[in-house]
Amino acid sequence: MMICPVRSDFFICSEYDSNLKIYSTAYPWLFPGGVGDVYDEVRGRVEDLDVGPVKSLKAWAKHLLKFEDGRFQKCQLFGLYVFNMIQRQENNKKGSYFHSDKGWYGKNPPTLEELKHQIRNGIFTFVSKLRYYAQSIRGSDGYWRNKTNELRSWIDFHVSRGHGPPTHFITLTCAENWWSDLRDIYATLESNAGNESEASLLRDGNFRAMCRAARKFPMYVNEYFMMRAKRFMDEFARDALDLEYYWGRVEFASGRGAIHLHILGIGKNKAYLNDFYRAKSEHAKTMVLQRYAEGKLGMTANIAFDKNHSKFDSNTGDDQTVTSMSPLGRRYSEATDPNLDLIHLAQDAMQHRCNEYCLGPVDKAGIRLRKCRFGYGQEATSNKGDTPGKDLLPKATIVKERGIEHLHLPRVHSRTVVQHSQTVLQAWRANADVQLLIYRSNPDIPDVGEIEAVSKYCTAYAGKTHHTTREEINTIQDVILG
Repeated sequence: MMICPVRSDFFICSEYDSNLKIYSTAYPWLFPGGVGDVYDEVRGRVEDLDVGPVKSLKAWAKHLLKFEDGRFQKCQLFGLYVFNMIQRQENNKKGSYFHSDKGWYGKNPPTLEELKHQIRNGIFTFVSKLRYYAQSIRGSDGYWRNKTNELRSWIDFHVSRGHGPPTHFITLTCAENWWSDLRDIYATLESNAGNESEASLLRDGNFRAMCRAARKFPMYVNEYFMMRAKRFMDEFARDALDLEYYWGRVEFASGRGAIHLHILGIGKNKAYLNDFYRAKSEHAKTMVLQRYAEGKLGMTANIAFDKNHSKFDSNTGDDQTVTSMSPLGRRYSEATDPNLDLIHLAQDAMQHRCNEYCLGPVDKAGIRLRKCRFGYGQEATSNKGDTPGKDLLPKATIVKERGIEHLHLPRVHSRTVVQHSQTVLQAWRANADVQLLIYRSNPDIPDVGEIEAVSKYCTAYAGKTHHTTREEINTIQDVILG
């Protein structure tokens, strides 16, 4: 049931009532003439190449969000409303099964008083089944716990098959305000919508126009990012990074909105793992990893920045054409000097600047000096984010951080550059983090404890934070017991 948009007296109506034009009445500026509503027998049907005309809320919504002038994407309320309706209807379908199937509770589920009595007597059958059902509800604790378990199962499967433990942990981010292919897509969409002035700004590489378009057309950003990532992994990174198998999950960073793709990979060549295991001294082990990281993956933290290059500042810069100011807005084929291209990419995409994300919330009293959780030092002035950066490092070393060991390569030039793979950065052309996972046990008989530590580290990034099973059970019980 929902508040009916057709009536001004807040009459409660059913969203399943096919006689009501819910969407075309609530959003008349999106449906000229009132045609094309989800219950419209002619215009509401969507053509599916595989099965012919179909009529489903999800197919209808996807069709409209790709409408050529982008009007449905631009209306954020429409997007939120239709997604909420899809999610509720899917949950209701699963919920009806939960209550009707004899394997669950059938037609006569227990009353609230009966449930309270069961819980007080230590019978938690209903709670357990409800937790199992919640795994299918996106965003719930059960859902994210299940996804985390899937990753652990993927690791266990490959270890048991003799493929070895994960060796690479990669994070790819989206440069939706810079990528030239997205700029062309934005310009086409604005032109289709009749916004020729905005389309012209986009073709000229106007940064603020790019930012506006990225907010207007998020679905196209998402689809382009996934297409780019899949081709990048299958056609480039699999060979360039020597990967045999990989697993990935997309994340929309909380509070920042940026798209990230976390990838866990298993290398084809395990020779460096055997060499690392057989090396007698810590120095020898470090040298094995350094040779592989620098030679095969193109990793470095030793970048001398170009003082004549300055990235466009989106906070203070004028509304101007900035495509030529950063290699992020150009394809690799357009780079005239590959070495300078690498330096500028590192300056623009792989330089750490401390803010609330890594330092934590501001100190309202203005007294406490915050410390960067990624190791870039402590503020010199409260709330200014003026951290000194990492200590310069004359030679490679292995350091234990956040429960696992990390290889730190030499850095003698910049204290703010993020250690990265130049190979990946130059091909991906946006922020890209590559970490080499370290194991000290025999790679043919990997230590379960080491794999568990790596699994926890990776799932902390690749799986959303969720309550524990005990916390979830307690929450459900508290709701039932009232």
